[in-house]
Amino acid sequence: MTVRSNEVSRRVRRVRAIRRTTALEGARSTDATRADQLAYVKGDIDLGSLGERVRRRYNLT
Repeated sequence: MTVRSNEVSRRVRRVRAIRRTTALEGARSTDATRADQLAYVKGDIDLGSLGERVRRRYNLT
């Protein structure tokens, strides 16, 4: 999947907001979650897949 630069910028802002919220809660994303977030930013996966991976990783399904 190819993502336009404005879409990449939007995805970067979304991931940064998620990381900020996580940090404010006193936690940090795992390296695996950060790798998934990067895959989302690059367009390798969509937002639904990102959420699915994170929920599966933490048994939140």
